[in-house]
Amino acid sequence: MSSTNGRERQGPRCIALVGPYLSGKTTLLEAILFRLGAIPRQGKIAEKTTVGDAAPEARAHGMSVELNAATVQFMGETFTFVDCPGSIEFGQEARAALMGCDAAVVVCEPDDKKVPAFQLILKQLDDINIPRFIFINKIDRTDSRLRDVLSYLQPASATPLLLRQIPIWKDDIVRGFVDLALERAFVYRENGPSEVVDMPSDLLDREKEARFAMLEKLADYDDALMEQLLSDIEPPRDRVFNDLTRELSEGLITPVLFGSAENGNGILRLMKALRHEAPNVTATAKRLGLANANGGAVLQILKTFHTAHGGKLSLSRVLSGTIPDSATVYGGKGQDARVAGLFTLMGSTPQKIARAEAGETVALGKLDNMATGETISTVKGTTKQLIKLDVSPGVYGLAISVADRKDEVKLTSAVTKLIEEDPSLSLEQNQSTHEMVLWGQGEMHLRVALERLMGKFGIQAHARPRRIDYRETIRKSVQVRGRHKKQSGGHGQFGDIVVEIKPLPRGSGFAFTDTITGGVVPKQYIPAVETGVRD
Repeated sequence: MSSTNGRERQGPRCIALVGPYLSGKTTLLEAILFRLGAIPRQGKIAEKTTVGDAAPEARAHGMSVELNAATVQFMGETFTFVDCPGSIEFGQEARAALMGCDAAVVVCEPDDKKVPAFQLILKQLDDINIPRFIFINKIDRTDSRLRDVLSYLQPASATPLLLRQIPIWKDDIVRGFVDLALERAFVYRENGPSEVVDMPSDLLDREKEARFAMLEKLADYDDALMEQLLSDIEPPRDRVFNDLTRELSEGLITPVLFGSAENGNGILRLMKALRHEAPNVTATAKRLGLANANGGAVLQILKTFHTAHGGKLSLSRVLSGTIPDSATVYGGKGQDARVAGLFTLMGSTPQKIARAEAGETVALGKLDNMATGETISTVKGTTKQLIKLDVSPGVYGLAISVADRKDEVKLTSAVTKLIEEDPSLSLEQNQSTHEMVLWGQGEMHLRVALERLMGKFGIQAHARPRRIDYRETIRKSVQVRGRHKKQSGGHGQFGDIVVEIKPLPRGSGFAFTDTITGGVVPKQYIPAVETGVRD
């Protein structure tokens, strides 16, 4: 890797943006794209002008309903940001994508009421060992002191929260920050990057106290740094940054930064932290257990999209090697496909490229027989599946139908594509009620799915509450006796039948036995009697 600004380049990185519902993840993505010059102006969710949440359903509801990706350049390096929905009903969108990311930025608000949702997200990141930063958003709207915010956020985190900045207050509004690692003060500027200023005199003591607290937490995992602190020796800046990078990568600390995504404040400081400290694809491949690529490219499919004109796109992370356009890739079940186009994404807008290197996050066209969560390779017979995608079972179901039965095949085909995009949807053919039941994670989840059926596939599906298949069982023994007598000349007919019904132990199923006394009944009659009893 070449050197940039005296620092070894880390290569392309993939960063997930996660956080509770309405915490401002999509606004943060928009601010990043604007600050880095990828878009001419910063869009707003209320105006429906953001790069993320470009789907009609997302804009109609004012919330993220699917994963969005955008690739940008920053100081000579490539970053792909994956914006994940915050609503728990759309949580499946993030699961496969997170596995292929190098780090996550957890966006949260200075609001203690949202701590439970914040804790669930941190637990999910802990389970898959994803390094994370915390970005406290909407700092311009709070009157809470940052130390109070950290006091109620810390119990939600399994790792120590490491405060990287302290705010500069003026007229009860945060006007800037002090970077504790750099020991520099910055003030926010409207529509521009923060400006370096002299350290405010009233913050000198607070800055020294906060910096020492930061260094103490770093020294918990660095004995040499601890000795320097005990000896009142100021540690070299390089040691501080090296410890920040190493301890983040090893999951020992969680750095905390703050800002205002809506106003673009704190964005470049966050980007510089990501550039210097976030691990790269080498660490991610090791975490996933990729030991040997056998000279080929290995990719992890993070998300599947079905587009109106481009067909199926598979958003994938290149974990090793180089993949050119038109390459043939192989899945773990022996299936193969030829890549019909390589693209980087800017929200819903693809941009064609000729090849993708290790670390890049790209969309591959027309991998029709490969699904979200699969590991694929350009070398046949060497593909080891690196992740197991646990799909949440449906908790809420609606019966769906179409007015014309001839359109049922179109309906099931469209639902199959929806399930490819979002595996937490499922379709059940209920044999008892003769209904097609679409299962999802909640009412909003299914509402969006039905809107996609109409908007994306042109299918007007009717939805109604599903019928409940109530069933009865035998509670006690009972006997029913029937006699048949018929005389029409010649030999008469007479039959005396007793049917005894009684319960068996639960789970035993159905058992039929017959006993004949006082005469002979042809054996071929017996199956018809059993059929009648079953009915």
